Amino acid sequence: MASVCEPLAARLGAWGVDRVFGIPGRDVDALVAAMTGEREAPEFVHVRHEESAALMACAHAKFTGRVGCCLAAPGSGALRLLSGLYDAALDRQAVVALVGQEAPPADGGRRPSVRASRLFAEVSAYCEPVCDPALLGDALDRAMRAALTERGVATLIVPRPVLETESPPAPRADKEGTTTLLPPRPPVRMPDERDVRRAADVLSGGRRIAVVVGQGAAEAVGQVDRVAELLGAGIAKTPLARDILPDDLSYVAGVAAPLGSAVAAAMLRDCDTLLLVGAEDFDTGLVPETGSCRILSVDADADACPVGPDTPLAARMTGDVATALETLISLLHPKSSRGWRTDLQRAVREWRAEGRSKAHRFFGMAINPRSVVTELSARLPDRAVVVTDSGSALDWWTRHLELRNGMRAALSAHLAVPGAAVPYAVAARLAFPERPVIALVGDGALQAGGMNELITVRRHAERLAMLPPTIFCVFNNEDLSRLTWERRTTARNPRIPVTGEVPAVSYAQYARLLGLPGVRCERPGQVSAVWEDALAARGPLLVEFMVDGDTPPDWAEFHGSGGRPQPPRIGRASGLLAGVRHMRPRA
Repeated sequence: MASVCEPLAARLGAWGVDRVFGIPGRDVDALVAAMTGEREAPEFVHVRHEESAALMACAHAKFTGRVGCCLAAPGSGALRLLSGLYDAALDRQAVVALVGQEAPPADGGRRPSVRASRLFAEVSAYCEPVCDPALLGDALDRAMRAALTERGVATLIVPRPVLETESPPAPRADKEGTTTLLPPRPPVRMPDERDVRRAADVLSGGRRIAVVVGQGAAEAVGQVDRVAELLGAGIAKTPLARDILPDDLSYVAGVAAPLGSAVAAAMLRDCDTLLLVGAEDFDTGLVPETGSCRILSVDADADACPVGPDTPLAARMTGDVATALETLISLLHPKSSRGWRTDLQRAVREWRAEGRSKAHRFFGMAINPRSVVTELSARLPDRAVVVTDSGSALDWWTRHLELRNGMRAALSAHLAVPGAAVPYAVAARLAFPERPVIALVGDGALQAGGMNELITVRRHAERLAMLPPTIFCVFNNEDLSRLTWERRTTARNPRIPVTGEVPAVSYAQYARLLGLPGVRCERPGQVSAVWEDALAARGPLLVEFMVDGDTPPDWAEFHGSGGRPQPPRIGRASGLLAGVRHMRPRA
C-alpha cells in the first residue's frame, strides 16, 4: 500500500505547486519518491544546497505569483534552508517549506537534535508540526492558505514515521474534489471614500509631485500611469518593482533605493508631494527630513505601508490598489502647469545619456563594467528575464539596465543574499522555458554559493539545451568591489587585501569543467560581439568578463563631507543633472 506521501504530493499539485526545490534525505525520501513517481505531483528539483532551494522557491513565487515550495531534511539541512527562507519572509513572498524531523531512537533514548519548531516559527507566518498522518492534508491546506494570505513563509514539520505511514484508499469523490484547491480570488477591498477624497485634495494642492511604485502596484500599472499623467508627476520604482514599468518612458526616473538612481534621489528631495503606491519595500530614509514634503500612501493592507508610525501621513488609502487609484482618478483634474514634469524628463534624458557616455570610457586594457550591462541592454531580446546578485553587479543592474515592456527582473532585495542570482536564474528558467534568462553575478557572489548551483544547471543541461539561452554573466575583478568602494567613499580607506580580495578563478574554465559552454572576454572591443553570440545561442552558457575594479559606481564617483553626496536641484537650465549623484538615506 502507498504511503501518505502520494496523496500529499498530489495535493501539492492541486494547489498549483509546479515544482519543489530541495535535497533528499533519509527522513524526507518518502516524499521525494512520491513526487518523482506521482503523475499529478509537482516536479522535484534536486539542488546542491538547501539555502539555494529556499531562494529558488522565493524566486518562483516572485516570477509566477504562485506559492513557491522547498524541502529539507532535519538537522543541518533544516538550518541551511532557514537562511534562504528569510529572503522570502523579508520580501513578502508566499513560500511553503516542508521540513523533515528525525524519528525517535528505537531504544527509547534521547539524542541531540535541532529544535526546528522554535527556529522556523521566527521566520514563518505559520508553522505547524504534524504528528498525525490523518491530519497531514488539512495541515498542508492551512499552510498554503497562510502563505498566500500573509504573503510570507509557512512551514510544515513532519516526522519520518508520519511520511512513511500507509495511506488508506481515498474515496472517489475526494480524489475528484482535489483537482484544484486554488483559493478563489478574494473580494475586492474598497478603500474608504473619505481617505480617497483627502488624498485627492492633497494631490491637487501639490506642485512638484513624485510617485514611487513598489511590487504592490503590479496589478495597477495602467492606473499609476494615468495618475502620473494627470498630476504631471515623475515616477521612480523600488528594487522589487524594477520591471513594473519600462525604462523607456520619459518620466521614469529609475530605481529609488540606497545607492540607487541619481535622478530618483533628486526627485525625492525636491518634490513637495510624494505618493507611495504599493511601495512596501521603499526606504523612507531617502526622503529628506525637512517636513516640507507631504506623503500619501496606497497599500493593500496596513502591514504593507512602508511609513512608520512616527512619520505623519497626509493621506492613507488602504484597500485594493487598482480600485483605490481608479476612484482617485475620478476626483483629479489635469495639472495646467507641466514645468515640473518637463524638468524631470530633461533630467532623465541627461542622466541616461551620461550613463551611456560613461559606459564607453575605457582605461587601459580592462573592460569597463558599465559597458557590459549597457551593451547587453541594447541587445536584450523581447521578454527577457534579467536577475542580479548583490554587490557591484547590483550597481550596474540598477544604473545601466534599461528594461522594455514585457521584460522581467528580480533580485534578493531586503536580505541581499550573496550568490542568489544563480538560484534565481534557475527558478526563472524553469518558470519561463520560452524566455531568455540572464544572471548578472560578481565574482565574489559567485564564489559565495553560485558556483554550487552551476552543477544543478549542468544536471539539467540536456533539458535546457534547446531552450532560449540561460546566460550567467560574471564580472571578474578579483575584488569585493562594492565593499571596496564603500570604504573608499565613507572611511577613505584603501583596499584591504584580507577582506576585499577574491581568490583568482577562471569561471569560464570551471563551466567547461562541468560540461557547460564557457567564454572569457578580456578586451573592451570584444564585449558587443560576445553578447551577440551569447544571446544567439541556445541552452546554458557562462560568460566571464574581466572588468576594471577601479571603475567607480555613480554613488562613489563624487562625495561631499562625510561621504554623503547631494543631488543638485532639478531645474530648467540645461546640464543641471551632470552633477547629480547618489543620495544615501538618513540615519
